[in-house]
Amino acid sequence: MGFNRVDVAELLVKCNRCCCICNRFCGIKIETDHIMPKLDSNDDNIDNAIPVCFDCHAEIHLYNDKHPRGRKYIPEELRMHKKKWLEHCEKNPGMRENKVESKQEVLLSLINELEFNRIIAENMDKLSIPFETAQFHKAMNSGILSFLDESIKNNIYLTYLKIKEANKNYDDYTRALEKHQGVYAITNPVKIAYENSSRICLGLIVKSLAIIQDISNKK
Repeated sequence: MGFNRVDVAELLVKCNRCCCICNRFCGIKIETDHIMPKLDSNDDNIDNAIPVCFDCHAEIHLYNDKHPRGRKYIPEELRMHKKKWLEHCEKNPGMRENKVESKQEVLLSLINELEFNRIIAENMDKLSIPFETAQFHKAMNSGILSFLDESIKNNIYLTYLKIKEANKNYDDYTRALEKHQGVYAITNPVKIAYENSSRICLGLIVKSLAIIQDISNKK
């Protein structure tokens, strides 16, 4: 018989036509799969449905019990993915107005920004530009960071708090340079504060990069 069409329509509205596993916007390329396989349960109740993209749908059914390798998606995990994503959509209604980027896309943008910031920190004696924070704010606004483990999320927060502090020191330093017409003593406290905060940022950036790249590679 299959899932009730009206129930499916309501579920697709609730999930914003996004995959409950990878959170990617799917448009028409979305399916409602059975959490508990129909052959085992014959359950066509909408509570047993999970909206997924074509790729994740294939992943769910790819596992071969006769030749087990990796970790199989089990019904309990699928229910948790569905519950978590629907709660996120309910708490962030504004996201319906825009295309929702997947966790992978947001993390890759964050990696690119951190790599750029690493170059700035490594060459602070040659470059005179502030750190970038646009992709961090984008990740914050999307709510994607809320899906990360607490320790990982806190590490990213700490990195960007120090980046913001370094940017403030950069602003103070550039204002002082303008005031002194570009001649500024190397021992001046404002310059030292800027250099020290940049060095601290470098260590945190390298650590955050390693963590986020590890998460991204597992997706």
